[in-house]
Amino acid sequence: MATTTELDELETRATNDVSLSSSGLDRVIVAVIQRTRWHWTAMSDQYLSPESAIAVGLGYAALTRDGSPVFEENGKRHCDLMKVAQAEELALREPDRDWRIHLIAQRENRHYRRSGPGVWELYERGYGLS
Repeated sequence: MATTTELDELETRATNDVSLSSSGLDRVIVAVIQRTRWHWTAMSDQYLSPESAIAVGLGYAALTRDGSPVFEENGKRHCDLMKVAQAEELALREPDRDWRIHLIAQRENRHYRRSGPGVWELYERGYGLS
């Protein structure tokens, strides 16, 4: 998932790019960015979206299968992070296993369990590392 700053940069680039404005594509890009922002604010954290990264920055994030780590964030660059969609691909191969995603950040931790195809549901929330 892109950060707000990345969206700001994309919106500015789309607005200032003459080649986009001449075709009207700048308005389309800005509209998509604004709609994305609206959806992000409206989204509940009860479920993880397929585009979500399994990451928290400072803290611990992991995908586990039957309690054993399959993926851990470990300071990876944003482009090297696993997405929920990738976790889902792994889980589809072994659907009878217990698949979970753990996001333990400074101020909050959230734990998700795969409860069906493409459904990663929040089952526990805590106060995080602080």
